[in-house]
This record gives sequence, C-alpha cells and structure tokens, in this order.
Amino acid sequence: MKINDLDYLIVGAGVFGATVAERLADIGKKVLVIDRRKHLAGNIYSYTDKETGIEVHKYGSHIFHTEMKEVWDYITKFTGFNDYVHTVNTRHDGKLYPMPINLDTVNLLYDTNMTAGEAEKFVAREAKRDSEKYGIKEPKNFEEKGISLVGEKLYTAFLKNYTEKQWNTSAKNLSAEILSRIPVRFSHDNRYFMTAKYQGIPCEGYTRMIEKMLDSDNVKVRLGVDFRDIKNEISRDTKIVYCGQVDQLLDYELGVLPWRSLKFEMEKTENSLGEAVINEADAGVPYTRAHDYKYYQIHQPDVIEQKLSIVAKEYPADFKKDEEAYYPVNNVESARLYNRYVDLAKERYPNLILGGRLGAYQYWDMDKAVKNALELAKGLVG
Repeated sequence: MKINDLDYLIVGAGVFGATVAERLADIGKKVLVIDRRKHLAGNIYSYTDKETGIEVHKYGSHIFHTEMKEVWDYITKFTGFNDYVHTVNTRHDGKLYPMPINLDTVNLLYDTNMTAGEAEKFVAREAKRDSEKYGIKEPKNFEEKGISLVGEKLYTAFLKNYTEKQWNTSAKNLSAEILSRIPVRFSHDNRYFMTAKYQGIPCEGYTRMIEKMLDSDNVKVRLGVDFRDIKNEISRDTKIVYCGQVDQLLDYELGVLPWRSLKFEMEKTENSLGEAVINEADAGVPYTRAHDYKYYQIHQPDVIEQKLSIVAKEYPADFKKDEEAYYPVNNVESARLYNRYVDLAKERYPNLILGGRLGAYQYWDMDKAVKNALELAKGLVG
C-alpha cells in the first residue's frame, strides 16, 4: 500500500487508533497506521521478559475495566482476559492502607474499630469541623475540596502530598473537580474499580491484542514514522485520524499546551512488593507509586511464585517539547488554548480528525478510548 494509495491514515497505533483502523478495514477501507515509536500499542505497550516470563507494562500499569458491554464484547474478539481484580494499598508513615479510602482506611488511621455507620458520621463531623476551621463553604480548589470531603487528617495523609507530587504544584492551585472523581467508601470493599462489571489483564499481553486488531490485508503499519516527516507525501483526498498532540502537530505555534509526563525506573529484583501496585502518599518519597508486574498474571501461577520480580517506580515529570506527554493539565486556560489549536488544525488540515487521549486532550480510561473510537469509526462510514 503506497502512502498516497489509501482511504485513511491513522496517526498513532494505540488502542484508539487501532480500534478505528480495525473498524474501517473491516468494511474494506485501505488504512495505513503510523506511529513515531518503534512499537505498537502506544502507552499500553507490553512485552514479555525472557528470563522471568513477566509481562512488563513499559509505561506503567494498565488494567482494562469497563461497565460497557459493547466495549467488552468488542475488545474480547481480540484477546482473552484473566480474572485479575485491581486493589491498591497506599503507604503512609511506613504503614499500608487500602485505597481508595474505605472503612478499613479510616479505622487504621484513627486506630478505631468503628462500624460503617459510625465511621460515616465520624468522617462527616471531621469534615464539618475542619471546613468551619478554614472557612470553607464552597470549595474553590483541590485542598478545600479534600478537607470538606474527608477532613484534614485523611486528606493530608492520603491525598495532599501524593497529588502535589503528581502535578508538581500546591493542591491549592488545582481544580476541586479533580477530587470529585475520588470515591470514599464506608465498607470493607477494597476493589479499586468497584463498579466495573468487566475487568482483567489480556492473557497474551496488550501488544498482542493490538497486533490482532491490525491483522488485516486492508491495514498496513509503519513504525518509527513521524507524521510531520511524511505529511507532504499524503494525498489531499486522504482522511487523517490524528491521535497525537495537536500543539506538536502545529509546531507549538500558539504555545505549549500544559501536559504532565512520567519517568519510570525499572529493576529486576527479589524484593517483591507483594502486590501489583503500592502508592506512596508521603512527600519524602519522590515517586508516586511502584508496580510489581508479575502480580497481574494470575493465570500463570508459576510466574507469580518465582523469586524474581520486575518492579517499576513511577516518577512524575514536567513535560518538555517533543518528549512523552502522558496526561493533560485540564483547566479553563488550557481548554481555551486547545480549542484555538483545534481551529487552526481544521484550517491547515481540512481532512484531519483529532482523536485519542492526546488528540482530544482528555485523560480517558481505555474503555472510554475504545468507546469513542467505535463511535468515530461508525460516523466515518455512515
């Protein structure tokens, strides 16, 4: 397939781009998928370590979870999933607590043995007292929202420092809306995705899942290719689905959109975490969480039971031009700048559609990315 002999060019070989490509190819459209990285699957890329058999998530843990049957029915055409259910502990002052905050978290922190009803009333009193203490009526930022939701002690122990490390700014500078998505439970349920009807890890890994999605005579894939290097070779009639950064596409002409990045420090070690993920809530620990990837492979007991682990520490990082952008800094100003870039992209590239987490400037879970890709593909073919 020549670069000017195709119906669609998909820029980005992650789950969004792969879903759009698969749906278009299924109805006979000729599709070229390119990615500037030298591997498929975007940030969900995984590979098997030959020595241990551990499936390593190169860009941090990714757990597929959804309440949408349509998405589950679609994605399971390309992979089987194991029965992994995600749970997370957070370390504070050397002690592990269930996260999100639940009944056990409250009792452990306060050294009490309250019932669900007692704990709910207790936390409400703490939140009311501390809100009055700081004069919080309508929370204007993350810190005020946290205090008004769970009180100062729970907020400071588990939310404040972790979040300030993640965003590299004071919690007072962050939107209260960020915290509205963090649940607080008054039960012993420690499932991270409590309402997810479908959940698991691909038995053959995420990269193999994407390979199967793109396994079609109507799809060609070129890796290690930057759109900016080939854009002049593309026919004006070719429709483009662009899953990258719109500010980078337009050479940061209007300025750099606010992004956050991550760095990973990987180690093969006998010092296992004992679970898949541990969050680090204290300011003195420079990373936000550690991943022990073998614990995702519950369908392979021999992998879990071996002495060796592959542990990755995740460090938040400031974004720099042309480095990896992981998630947007959503606020009124960044939304304004993004919309200006969208208008400029439409003017420069009339056949270009922005999509995916980077293209849409949204922090989507995988199921939301798949859902949006399915809807886009359906709209493209009528």
